[in-house]
Amino acid sequence: MAARSFVVSSYAERADEIGKAVRQLRQHGMAVGFPMQTADGEIIFSVDKDFTLTADQILELLESGELNAEGVRRSVEAHTAATHGRAVSS
Repeated sequence: MAARSFVVSSYAERADEIGKAVRQLRQHGMAVGFPMQTADGEIIFSVDKDFTLTADQILELLESGELNAEGVRRSVEAHTAATHGRAVSS
């Protein structure tokens, strides 16, 4: 299965879903900052004091039913492990 990739234009198309997900995180007691855009066009959010999630990660958590503190932690750990694996193999 190919990895899903969202671009900024799809952020606008999925803004309602992202807003719903952000509200859900806040209902779980997590602090979610305003959306920011990286230099390469990714939309990111600060979550609590320790995490940064992309809009894609937030949507994946929403779709998988893991939009809670534990799901956020696992997503960040998986992303970090994948990023460090690429850096080591580069």
